[in-house]
Order: sequence, then structure tokens, then C-alpha cells
Amino acid sequence: MKLQITVAAFVAVMVVVGVMGCAPKANEGNPTPVGKAPTAVPVDQKNKFGLIGTEAWKDQYPDQYASYYENEKNEWPEEDGNRNTRCPEMVTLGKGYGYAKFFYDAGGHTDSMYTVTHNGRVGEKTKAQCLACKTPDIHEMVAQQGESAWKSNFFEAAEQCEDGITCAMCHENENPSALRIERADWKRALGDNAGKRHLSSEVCGQCHCDYSMDAVTGEPTSPYDDVTTMTPENALKWYDEHGYVDWTYPETGAKMIAVRHSEFEYTNGGMGNHMVQLGYDCADCHMAVKTNADGEAYHSHYWTSPLQNEELIKNDCSKCHADIKSEMKTIMEKYDDAIHQNGMRNASFVQNFVKAVKAGALTDEQLDRLRIIQRESTFYWNSAYAENSNGCHNPALFDEVLAKSEALLDEGDKILGEESSPDKFVSEYDPEKDYKFEETSEEYYAKHDQR
Repeated sequence: MKLQITVAAFVAVMVVVGVMGCAPKANEGNPTPVGKAPTAVPVDQKNKFGLIGTEAWKDQYPDQYASYYENEKNEWPEEDGNRNTRCPEMVTLGKGYGYAKFFYDAGGHTDSMYTVTHNGRVGEKTKAQCLACKTPDIHEMVAQQGESAWKSNFFEAAEQCEDGITCAMCHENENPSALRIERADWKRALGDNAGKRHLSSEVCGQCHCDYSMDAVTGEPTSPYDDVTTMTPENALKWYDEHGYVDWTYPETGAKMIAVRHSEFEYTNGGMGNHMVQLGYDCADCHMAVKTNADGEAYHSHYWTSPLQNEELIKNDCSKCHADIKSEMKTIMEKYDDAIHQNGMRNASFVQNFVKAVKAGALTDEQLDRLRIIQRESTFYWNSAYAENSNGCHNPALFDEVLAKSEALLDEGDKILGEESSPDKFVSEYDPEKDYKFEETSEEYYAKHDQR
């Protein structure tokens, strides 16, 4: 017993020493950018919603402006960007919902209005709420017209918008040196502990987070009441307690929830991941510090993987990691496969469930429990699938989420008396039903000045 206590104490000390040794320190070779307030505010260039577009700031913030438009390198759609061809389990798991029809890799920020209006999921019944992370104009529209604007026609609202993602989405409208959160519900979701994470990360999080649509107001609503409770498990509880349902699965009657890109929760939610605990924010890793011709430091607004930032790797990552690129490659390959395998097993379970429903082989009690299992297990899989780091942001949380899904599937298999497994999943993907891109982004923006 004494030996165990001694070893445990030693391990605890070494963990503390290790964390302290990896703590971020002032980086002499990488200057810290300082936000400069504008010398003049181009109020004469406000759009009809009172917002100043990116173009109006290009002379005063030329470096940020030029780097922002580098995001056009992220072409969308990419040739192999169709996730439903690579992971046909989404077609089965999302049946009855838009993701079964269309799920592509993300496009660049500069293409926001093109990607949202040409994504194969929108139609005449789609509401304006889907614009919430694509343009700040929709938030001003709601402020002017009331919350009913969230449920107005999507295409009509999109035509009214004059800009896509602009400076005003993340910065004060008349002072880009100051950050701001545009999305009202996100401020609520951060709760009393808002500010315990970096403001820059909270700004990113207003769009890089999970949310569903309020059935009454139509407002995009995040399933949290405080940043310290932002975990997938708590999100599911919140959705359950507030009666949220994105769609009803057509063949089983399960009340389903679709998960959107929950990057903030995986990095900053709960206790925060390793990087957050060391003091890093989203910008540190995804907005490289550059120096212009005058020697002034600025954050590049070309959002890239930190693995493309050699200065960051040399000055920060290498303090703790011998070969960060190789480590991240191993993590991404591991979780890309693990998520895919779990997805196919979930889809196999659903196919078994559908077969049992059609055979009339289930009691009411079994049916009710299997519906809950489908809702929860698919939610956990979707939480991992929709978070775009392939495990890199928080491997431990990915392990936890996938384990919860597997445990639920084990229970479901016992009720059905039939094993679900990835190799038993039968793909229901039909390439003939794929969305056809009839207009390129260049053609779209030639008709819509929203870039």
C-alpha cells in the first residue's frame, strides 16, 4: 500500500511538472499582434442593415483583408468532398433528413453564401435560420423585423442579404480591433462562466458549435446553459429536457437529433482540452501570426490546419512533441476509421431495428426503448462524425463518445436478438440521387455581390 501511494504521488508530481514544462511561454521569435483601432470609420459604406462590409476596411487593414481572401483556395465542392460516397452510413442514419441527401466537406469562409444556397439540403420549405452562420445580415434582419424572421423563407431571406461572412461577424461593426459575438443565443449558452475561455475562441464558437432550431421561435439554439457544461452527454440531456427533435425516423418512429460541427465543445467545453488548459485559443493554432513589410505582426485570416504553420510547430508544439505531424496523422487515421466503423455498426443496428418493426416482432416497451437507443447512439456517433478534427481536438472525448454509442448498441442488440456490426451494414447510397451542382461559385457571385 505504501509503495502504491508513493508511486501515485510521484506520478502526480511528474504530471504537474510535465504540464508546467509544456506551459506556453512568451515566444521571442513570434511577435504578438496588437489590434489597432481604425483611423476612420467608413460609415458611408454601411449596407441596408447598418453593417460595414469587408471591402470597406481593405485600405486600413490590408493584411487581414488579403489573407481573408486566401480562403478562396478552399474550393467547394471539391472533387472528392462528398462524404456520403465515403461514408454511406450517413444515408441510412440520416434517412428522412437532409444529411442523407447531401453531406460535403466544409467550404471556405469566403464561399459562405454559395455553400449554404447550393448544398442539396435546402428547398422551398427551408427557413432563414440556416443563414445564421453564413452572414451577419440575418442577425440584423431579426433585430429589425423580430424573431419571426428566423422562420421566413430561406431563399427570400438570402436574396435580401448583401454580404456573406464579413468582419462584422466577429468584430465590432465600427471598430474591428475589438471582438464581438454576433449570435444572441450563443451568449446565453455560454452562461455565467462566459469569459473563462478566450473571447476569440468564444467568437469562433458561435458558429463552430452544435445547435438545433427552436420549434417556436425558429432561432438556432445551442443545447447548453454554461460553458462548463458543454459536453456531448449534457447536450443530449438538454435536448431531451427541452423536447428537441430534428426529425422523426420514417421506419422506426425514433425522435432524432442531428449534430452540427461541435468543435468548440470538444476543445473548450467542460474542463477544456489539453491545449485550452495550457492557455491556447483557436487563433493560436488556426490563424498564423505573420509579419508584413513594415515589420508589423498580424493574425492571418486564412484559416488553416496548425500543421501547416511551421513557426508554430517550431516555437510551440516542438517543446512537447518530437514529431507533431506524425502524431496527428496517427490520431486522425485512428479516429477516422473508428468513427466510420461505429457509424456502420449504428446503421446495421437501424437496419435490424427496421426489419423487426416490419415483422411486428416488438412489444410496445421494446419499441420505446429501441427508439431511445437509436436516438442516443446515433447522436453520439454524429457528435464525433460532425466534429471536424478527426480526433485531434480531444482524443479522450472521442473515445468516451464512441464508447457510449457502442454500449447502447450492445443493449439494442440484446433486445433485438440480432448482432449489429460494420460488416453487416448494407449501403443504401444511390449515386443517381446525388445533388447536381448546376452553378459554380463564380457564376453565383457574378449575380450576387455577397463575397
